Amino acid sequence: MRNATLAFLIVLVAAVSGWGARTSQPTQFDSNQPIRITSDRLSADDTARQMTFLGHVVARQGDVTIYADDLTVFYQQGSREVERVEAEGDVRVVQNNRVATGQKGIYYRQQGRIVLTGSPAIHQGENSIKGDAITVFLNEEKSIVTGDENTRVNAVFQPKKGTP
Repeated sequence: MRNATLAFLIVLVAAVSGWGARTSQPTQFDSNQPIRITSDRLSADDTARQMTFLGHVVARQGDVTIYADDLTVFYQQGSREVERVEAEGDVRVVQNNRVATGQKGIYYRQQGRIVLTGSPAIHQGENSIKGDAITVFLNEEKSIVTGDENTRVNAVFQPKKGTP
């Protein structure tokens, strides 16, 4: 119940502050675009249906870029269709002017969302929000930030310059 209340308050604050306001170019993320990955090393395991990229990983799909120390791609049996991608170590997700960070991130391709944990934060311009977990919806300019009993949601919203 507490997480639901916090999520509602974030949505309310976002609506009032313009945090979730659309830019002139709405996000059109397409999870069917190719995923391009570079790293220092690759380890593939067809039996486990996964590929692990190690060291200075950069993964790009459309307008989304994920930076991490390590990244594991999990794919469906019998094909190379990506189910999910797990990034670990100094994870940074960049999409347009939105930057989300954490120590771990899981990208769910079919749902078009990334869940960040491990001191996650999201920044859009000068505004920022921190919590226990952050879900970034790639098809929308929307994020959900939740806290727990030890980590409350913290937000900083900067007023627009030149407005009273």
